[in-house]
Amino acid sequence: MYFVYQFEETEDPSGLTKALWQHKVAHQIVSTQQHDELWILDQSQLPTVEQLISIWKDDPSLLQQAKPAVIARELSKSGFFSQLKMAPITSLLLLLTLLVAVATQLGADLTTVSYLSISPFDIKNGHIYFYTSAEVFARGEYWRFFTPALLHFSVLHIVFNTLWVWDIGRKLERLLGPVVWSLGVIVIAVLSNLVQYQISKYPLFGGLSGVVYGLIGFAWLLPLLSKRWPTIISKQLMIFFTVWLGIGYTPFPEMIGLGSIANTAHTIGLLSGLSLSVIYWLATKYRRN
Repeated sequence: MYFVYQFEETEDPSGLTKALWQHKVAHQIVSTQQHDELWILDQSQLPTVEQLISIWKDDPSLLQQAKPAVIARELSKSGFFSQLKMAPITSLLLLLTLLVAVATQLGADLTTVSYLSISPFDIKNGHIYFYTSAEVFARGEYWRFFTPALLHFSVLHIVFNTLWVWDIGRKLERLLGPVVWSLGVIVIAVLSNLVQYQISKYPLFGGLSGVVYGLIGFAWLLPLLSKRWPTIISKQLMIFFTVWLGIGYTPFPEMIGLGSIANTAHTIGLLSGLSLSVIYWLATKYRRN
């Protein structure tokens, strides 16, 4: 059995379960002390289940009155907005990232960047002056340990990161719930930023790449630890990101115009995601199959 969705206390799964049987999706509603959970038997049916959940959350009456063909047609009309509703934190994160990109002009406006970088900085006579992480903490500017993840410095940089966060993040948010997912993203971003700063001793870095690597590590390892979890990251994709991580430590990215890469943030992001996957597995390993 594969875990798919955690129902809120106010949500009645009866309408959804009828639609799932109508689509010949073998499933089970598992009741725990805290909430009800949806589990499916065949992992290959996950896309169909996600579509039905999307329609159910948008308008439950469609599931009760529509045949599969009608449901598919309604989904094609409102699928994107339903996806946004099903992954509100992922959507909010990407919206903030795009707003920051506009406000900072992709890093060109250094005054605005200074409000979001891991340390405030000032450039005088060709020299940059900034604080240590301990001094930033003492100043009470705690948001700075997260906000560098929102900074991007090129179109290619932001497109690459936002596409992967949208593809992987929204799936994980559905599986984990918005609270657990949000905490995971915060932990990955903060650890990636702090270690990158400690190693580089330079505040002008940023991007969601550390978070991307963290999400990839989490999503790749969890199905290996627990067979009930659906596979989101294929073996081939994991190999690609691992190889690209290694390439980041070479001069190649700068040679092709990608600029300097915050490799430490990528590595720490990946290690953080793998570690959180183990922690989550241990915390939920006694959940019913």
